[in-house]
Amino acid sequence: MRLPAAAASLILFAMSSSHAASEPIFPNSVVSNDLDFIKSSDPGVFACIRYEGKIRAEMPDRRRDELLADGVFSWSAKYKDGTSVGIWVHPDVGTRDAAHKLALQAAGPVGKLPTIMRSKLDHVVIHKGGLTAYAEDKGRFFVLYSGNMATRLRNHDLEETVFHESVHATLDHPMSASAEWKRAQRADGDFVTEYARKKPDQEDMAESALFAWALLFHPGRLPGSVEERVRQIMPNRLAFFRNVFAERRPTFYRVGPAESC
Repeated sequence: MRLPAAAASLILFAMSSSHAASEPIFPNSVVSNDLDFIKSSDPGVFACIRYEGKIRAEMPDRRRDELLADGVFSWSAKYKDGTSVGIWVHPDVGTRDAAHKLALQAAGPVGKLPTIMRSKLDHVVIHKGGLTAYAEDKGRFFVLYSGNMATRLRNHDLEETVFHESVHATLDHPMSASAEWKRAQRADGDFVTEYARKKPDQEDMAESALFAWALLFHPGRLPGSVEERVRQIMPNRLAFFRNVFAERRPTFYRVGPAESC
């Protein structure tokens, strides 16, 4: 039977819409688009950083086999909710002033994380160089490189980078292996970015969390078409993050007395 042209068009539209909804929106969440998921003007609880001196510390670096480094510039970033995060800067950056500038650049975005994440973040490692950031979930830290930080600052992507890596450092273990997360992934079926689709066990949580954060706490910030696609692609993961971020506690809540610097 031959369908009328109008009916055929409707079927083709439905098929193409269904296919489009199943395709990732972007290659990755942070650098493949011009979206501002997190803005420098967003609320935060950063208070100050206190210099703790030079220490010997584990400073993982993809370019080196050596783990320990001497003369590491150590700061303690203090936040108004009572959280505290170590910021360790490798001596290769040069002077204490140069290290201080980098520590401040990291401390501010960390202050925009919800307390549920920042309270689990142990420290941040900063190296000289241009490599991309990465995180260690069991050690509760992530690694930044100064040249890449400068690029991300220019492109307004540093806050998103810190958020992404902090998800790895604070939520991946044990949430990414939880039954609740696995059920949400299976129920949704699709992925919001190509990066998440290629590495569903390693990257889907961090990639999805950034979109969820923008939709849940800053509705209307992303283009309407993007918000619609996110809701189509990951409704169950949105519900998962709504529980993690919004229903358990306020975004910022006190975990102890705020320390001065």
